Amino acid sequence: MKVNKLYIGLCIALLAASGCKKSELDQQVPDQLTVDNFWTNKDRALSGLAAAYSQLEGFVGWDNYVEARSVREFYREDYVVPGADAFNYPWWTEHYNFNFTSGNYAIDLLWRENYKGINFSNQVIENVGKMNSAAIDDASKRQVLAEAKFLRAYYHFKLLNNFSQVIIRDKMPTSEADLAKGFSSRTEVYEFILKDLKEAEPDLPLRSDRPDAELGRVTKGAADAYLGKVYLYRAGDEKANAVAYYAEAKTWLERVIVSKQYKLDPNFGDMFNGVTKNSIESVFELQQSADPTAVYRSYLSDWVAASELGGYGEIYGTPRLLNEMLKEGKIANGNYDARVYPSIFFNDPYFNNAGSPQVYGSTYDATFGAGKQTIAFRKWTPANQDRLGRSNAINFPLMRYADVLLMYAEVLNEQGNPDAIKSVNEVRKRANLPDAATGNKQAVFNIIMHERVMEFTLEGSRFYDLRRWGLLDQNMQAAGRRFTSDKAFYPTPLKEVSNNPQAH
Repeated sequence: MKVNKLYIGLCIALLAASGCKKSELDQQVPDQLTVDNFWTNKDRALSGLAAAYSQLEGFVGWDNYVEARSVREFYREDYVVPGADAFNYPWWTEHYNFNFTSGNYAIDLLWRENYKGINFSNQVIENVGKMNSAAIDDASKRQVLAEAKFLRAYYHFKLLNNFSQVIIRDKMPTSEADLAKGFSSRTEVYEFILKDLKEAEPDLPLRSDRPDAELGRVTKGAADAYLGKVYLYRAGDEKANAVAYYAEAKTWLERVIVSKQYKLDPNFGDMFNGVTKNSIESVFELQQSADPTAVYRSYLSDWVAASELGGYGEIYGTPRLLNEMLKEGKIANGNYDARVYPSIFFNDPYFNNAGSPQVYGSTYDATFGAGKQTIAFRKWTPANQDRLGRSNAINFPLMRYADVLLMYAEVLNEQGNPDAIKSVNEVRKRANLPDAATGNKQAVFNIIMHERVMEFTLEGSRFYDLRRWGLLDQNMQAAGRRFTSDKAFYPTPLKEVSNNPQAH
């Protein structure tokens, strides 16, 4: 690129003096990468695929992953409250107060970064698809294309979950005319996502066939799990066909279970503090790295950590969350549910045992003050306090086996299958809990709702769960939140409306 700029600059200078021939302006820079000379071998195909992965959850940008993603995924939940500093940033608190507009920066980033991911995926699909066997062997080609299709589906699904109207982008734009494109119906977007996932699934490897260096890349289990999730979400979105969608969801989730590729990680908390990466429970996981040659870290830990711990203190739990998490009492060998303690800090003998201080080597009372009931999040904070104030390479599990089991239980329960409770109890065993009692459909559903709180608090699923269950209004009211049903989805970003004449 430097050569190209120097050459053009020289031509401009010559033009001012005596003119510059058109043939000179048309000359090609030998080392300039173009579409024709980039996609020439397997390494280049993998580089293109890496670019498609790079947009997952907007991780490449501080403002998107640490701040914008957090306020989108966490502040819209009914069990949280912003910390004092958050009110210095209206574009954050607009999500908590549900008074965001189409000009909100976090909404614009969500739209932009996912469409970037789609664009990069389309480049891989189109260009690797044209590569011959001399450039890339057939097996590698099929796998690269499958991963790109999975990613394209993932990005479209992320958009569909957040925006009521979505534009399907299924090819690279070749002219300005291609940029102006109208919305597709939600049914059309669901069909497009499912088609991509189904086409990808056969050519993806099992987790056990991935070498350690490739852990984190898409597997057959990830495609199966997301097919189950998409059908489950579609059942909540298109209730008229819910019976058929539950049947499909069961088929795909069952494939993950019978594959025997995954198990529940006995060390629950280590999946969220940087100790464990790509554990046996991980089906799909956002990768972070502290390797000096490839640093991919973030300050999410500081954003989440309470100010009393030395973090930014941007988010805290509410009494409603604590009540839900403790409602079964101390039935886990004399303690609360074993998932509580790695998820939140709260005023409890577990944290106030001076002989075994659990709050970064201190006790709750010493850290937060005697008599207080601050509910601070422990998930996403590092295992060692000396890592607070620094960037941390803590992977973010996007699909865990526990989610597969609980989605499967939900589907079976909707079908009236009494085996639903078996999957629930498999998840409960990890938390040292006794089996939940079998009950009627509503009773089992209530147990599943509780289990999802215990498993996935501050993992970004609560808002979407409540919406697909039709329970957003009542839970936001119970939380004292200013929610109205028109805020269940984000509006199309103002920039898209302004620049795309068909996005109206």
